[in-house]
Amino acid sequence: MRVDASPGGLLYERHLGEAFRVHPYGRPVVGYERDLERLGRRDVRSYFERYYTPGNAVAAIVGAVDPDEMEDLARRYFGPLRRGEPAPPVTAVEPPQAAERRIEIPFDAEPLLRIGWHVPSALDADGAAVEALASLLTGGRSSRLYRRLVLEDRLATAVFSSIGPGRRHPGLLQIDVTPRSPHTPEEVEAALYEEIARLVEEGPTANEIERVRNQVRAGGVRRMQSNLGLAFQLAESETLWDDWRETFRSGVHLDGLTTADLRRAAARYLRPENRTVAVLRRPAS
Repeated sequence: MRVDASPGGLLYERHLGEAFRVHPYGRPVVGYERDLERLGRRDVRSYFERYYTPGNAVAAIVGAVDPDEMEDLARRYFGPLRRGEPAPPVTAVEPPQAAERRIEIPFDAEPLLRIGWHVPSALDADGAAVEALASLLTGGRSSRLYRRLVLEDRLATAVFSSIGPGRRHPGLLQIDVTPRSPHTPEEVEAALYEEIARLVEEGPTANEIERVRNQVRAGGVRRMQSNLGLAFQLAESETLWDDWRETFRSGVHLDGLTTADLRRAAARYLRPENRTVAVLRRPAS
């Protein structure tokens, strides 16, 4: 219900389904409503017992604890548990997209615009450049798209970006925009593409690159200010990179990035034929 009855949720689900036609990133984690309707208790229990096992889990313990005591407790309470079989590897590969894809979603709500470009995984050599592009475009009030769409042209009330829906496999650099009435998604989209074309043509300035580095470093520090935040960071690094130390290297990958690197990444990935566009708007009465 939080998907089908929510304009943002429905837009997100439909957009991913259109962008990923082969890779499982295109399917919702909990499935569709028709999947839930046909599942029985036995199906759900079997799935749980197969995948929710110690062999598929990562635990992070943070705080003023005694490491030896923690290990003793872990061995005592979790040692007898069966490791379980590993999750099967994802072998499906999304084919390169050859042309722009567009979908329109009728919904009784104010319009929304969502655009996603296929990008490599976080483990790829271009992973840091893609992260920097997202921050350059929508990271804060001084970012290119926020300045153009929200502050200057006043075409939108909000714009933000994300990389997902996962980071281990190639995903999307996603930009979500809320148009400001009476402006249409088409007006917003045209201005957005103008800014991307300018970025590809001119590249970012040295000041912009330094701002992105500072934002990423500051974000990393903020995420580690609490025990809970640090625990999440450690678990995520171990899950994605197979190395919890990656938590303390955030930002290092950006240090070597140049204007030429970001310009090249923008030209390579932010191409018209590589994008999927979804527009949610109120149907005509």
